[in-house]
Amino acid sequence: MSIYHKLLIIFFWGLINTHFVYADDNQQLQSLRRSIEEQEKRLAEQKKERAQLVNDLKEQETEIAKLLSSIEKNSLTLKKLNSEINSLIKQINELKIKQQQQRNELAKQLESAFKLGKNTNFKLIFASEQSERNERLITYFRYINEARQQQINMLRETQIQLSDKKTALKKTQSTQKALNTKQKQEQLALEKNHQSRKKTISLLEASMQKNQQKLDELKDNEAKLQARIAQAERESRKIAEEEARQARNIEEKQQKNTNYTLNANERALMARVSGIGKPQHQFNWPVNGNTVHRFGETLQGELRWKGMVINARDGTQVKAIADGRVILASWLQGYGFVVALEHGKGDMSLYGYNQRVLVEVGEKVRAQQPIAIVGSSGGQNTSGLYFEIRRDGKALDPSGWLK
Repeated sequence: MSIYHKLLIIFFWGLINTHFVYADDNQQLQSLRRSIEEQEKRLAEQKKERAQLVNDLKEQETEIAKLLSSIEKNSLTLKKLNSEINSLIKQINELKIKQQQQRNELAKQLESAFKLGKNTNFKLIFASEQSERNERLITYFRYINEARQQQINMLRETQIQLSDKKTALKKTQSTQKALNTKQKQEQLALEKNHQSRKKTISLLEASMQKNQQKLDELKDNEAKLQARIAQAERESRKIAEEEARQARNIEEKQQKNTNYTLNANERALMARVSGIGKPQHQFNWPVNGNTVHRFGETLQGELRWKGMVINARDGTQVKAIADGRVILASWLQGYGFVVALEHGKGDMSLYGYNQRVLVEVGEKVRAQQPIAIVGSSGGQNTSGLYFEIRRDGKALDPSGWLK
């Protein structure tokens, strides 16, 4: 075989090998693409499932808040009803005693009248002789009749009152029974929602096993909080600008007249728009408790805590640190039920993880006014308060303002 033929064979053999190598690489590429598509599909499904779980958590915690409000309201009503029932029972017993006394008194009067009628010589009374004795007897008999009639009227009135009180007692007891039934049903519904919430949180935690997933979730939560605060500030800007204008007018009045005295509304306005000042440990804590997480501590990866977490008993009142106006009162992913107060001059305080809120957007609040109830909403495992202070949109260490 000539060298030419050998070279030709090698050339064709190389072409054949190249074809098979290309085919094999192409097959691997197609397989890799299919794997990527499947992975993207799984991630999309997981994201969708997680979004549904977050929505479920929001609905469950919202329902829990409603049930707790209703149960608290029902408890107060039941307490009032119990007091009314005890009062009615006492009044009924007193009326029964009064009725018996009136009956005894009436019986005595009837007996006296009977004896008087039996022993008096009516013939002498109505005879032609008009003695002084007969006049006295007639007058006395008339007094007895009037007293007896008065006693009969009093007894009749007592019986009417007694009947009314018994009717009122029956109605109140019926209301109490219905409310007790409702209370039991809501307690069962509350327990059911707590169990559902617990299951949802477990599923959410299971969907974030990897640190990167947790970090991404926390970043997403923080971004949503920032966006919601910005939106709330935009929505309340007109009111804030109007209050700032009113405050400037008041300051001008004070400058023109050093003896100018502010009325209650003006004092409240100035306190509400004057900001919270420098951090000089001047404010009471929003709740009493130990600090679990401090501002600036590592949260996850490169993320740091933008506020502080205060350990507090479930059901404790959360109080505003200073006068302000509510710009946010709603449920946010990762933070649960949140209340944000605007204090003027770019200052804002934020309270999260609440069981429920006690104020509405636009409401003016005073320092130490209860604005929420401590809870563990937002998927927290333990009860506590998430507390932030922001100035011009930037989170600052809140401990500097707290006593």
